[in-house]
Amino acid sequence: MTDLSKIDLKSLSEQELQNLINQSKKQIKKLKTKKQDNLNSKDADVAAVADAVRQLAKTKKVTPALALSAVAKNMRVAMTPQRKPRATADVKYRHPQDPSKTWKGFGKRPLWLVEELNRGKKIEDFRVG
Repeated sequence: MTDLSKIDLKSLSEQELQNLINQSKKQIKKLKTKKQDNLNSKDADVAAVADAVRQLAKTKKVTPALALSAVAKNMRVAMTPQRKPRATADVKYRHPQDPSKTWKGFGKRPLWLVEELNRGKKIEDFRVG
């Protein structure tokens, strides 16, 4: 490690100081990226593939995420896990005059039900069965 206390910052010009700052920022970014890579990948083979994708993406001027999504699409592999399908539920509430207006009892109450409740009706009046 270089002894930074030996650098006489007072003797450097504004341009030289700016270059030093830029070099420091680049080095910090490299160290953070390397540290993150080490945290994300325990397997050496995975790290090698990730590095290869990064390098190839850089040469082709695309983002690594775009490159990986294209590879996954071509291999018909989902990038994110498939969501488990929701269980079907029976209708619990129905509008008396318009049977197409229903609510299964999950989530926010539909506007038609809120309006009827505001008019003084009770939720039990709309219960099915």
